[in-house]
Amino acid sequence: MFYIQAPTGQVSLHVLEKCVFARLEYLQLLYEARTNEFNGNFEYLLENSVYDKIGHFSLRLLASVSQDLWNYWIIREALLFRNRLNYILPKQLHRLLRSIIRQVRLLTNKERVINNTLIDICIFFSGQLVFKHLVAKDHKQDCSLFQTKVRYELVPDLIKKRKIKLCGGYAIVHCSEFKEVLLSLFSTYMHKDMACIKAKAQHTINQDDRLDYLYKKIHFQLFKKSRGYGCITIDNIDTEMTNFPLCMQHLHRKLRSTHRLGHYARFHYSLFLKDGGMHIEDAINYWKDEYSKPHSCSSTCSHQWQSNERKFIYSIRHLYGLEGSRKDYKSANCELLCASVSGPMYEGGCPFKNFETNVLKSLLCLSLSDNQIAELLSIVSPQDPQHACRSFFNMVSQRNNNNIVINSPLQYYLTMINQI
Repeated sequence: MFYIQAPTGQVSLHVLEKCVFARLEYLQLLYEARTNEFNGNFEYLLENSVYDKIGHFSLRLLASVSQDLWNYWIIREALLFRNRLNYILPKQLHRLLRSIIRQVRLLTNKERVINNTLIDICIFFSGQLVFKHLVAKDHKQDCSLFQTKVRYELVPDLIKKRKIKLCGGYAIVHCSEFKEVLLSLFSTYMHKDMACIKAKAQHTINQDDRLDYLYKKIHFQLFKKSRGYGCITIDNIDTEMTNFPLCMQHLHRKLRSTHRLGHYARFHYSLFLKDGGMHIEDAINYWKDEYSKPHSCSSTCSHQWQSNERKFIYSIRHLYGLEGSRKDYKSANCELLCASVSGPMYEGGCPFKNFETNVLKSLLCLSLSDNQIAELLSIVSPQDPQHACRSFFNMVSQRNNNNIVINSPLQYYLTMINQI
């Protein structure tokens, strides 16, 4: 239940997959308070069973290399621990406390503060006098007859919510708070273990085809629909482009006309599309469609999809956090885009800061009337490009919101489509 020692032995891929996905399904239903709708096999969730441990430790390993997956998983796993703790019987509770003591003592890194604290707290709560008091039917919710203490940094959530008192750098734990403290220590233990295994976990997953397969399948299932915030697809991008900020409209039109973009322009535009809702499959097909066409003489990139397909697909998957370090890349903000102009051939940057007046005017005429262009050009200042971008937003959207502050292309787009 506290998951300190991983199970040993061998397990087939189909059993491993069932353990993982049955657990994920149940955790999500528990999070939504709909566990009665679980149609899976409870055999994979039976507390302290081999299947239960396989599901937990597999997800723990996979989540340790992805912040998105970790944030998703740890909240739900802690909720499962709380749920089990709320319905635990006295004999089961005593076995749990003694089991934690026994397993932690077998660990080699006994110097860790969390390990010593777990041993001390479990010895205290499992002591005959204290334990008998804990499980008594008349034990009050605010009882403070027995108390112990733990280091304050090991129960940060309880400190933050002011559920516990502090004294000399220690959190004072009363007997009525034992479940809250165990839950807090469970989360702390998981986070500290993640920090320890993170480096080795990435290598393990990369070297094991089964784990790599599970990692990609989990990410696809959990984050395919929620990774982006907008609604950009390969089918609607040409019409959706009218909702883009001028910098991304420019990159879109440049790509459509020359069928190529320079490295950094392609990098920033790809991340904007990703965060704007474009799924990985659409992204691959979108760039494949453009880079399979002959490039114009005015483009700064001469790569061909046909001869660089594997490299392109790897690059796109890398931006989506599916390859390499699996870093969760975010689209750039206005400050970074304004500062990223590397030379006269660079296609990106902020039109209101980095473009010549004639180039800017030719872009604006695709969206605004002559009177609107004249009005906008009169207020354009390289020192305050966001002011001009806000005016452009109001003209295109036909709104009159002078309070809006444009901080990033993604924020512009999501505001335009009323997502924020």
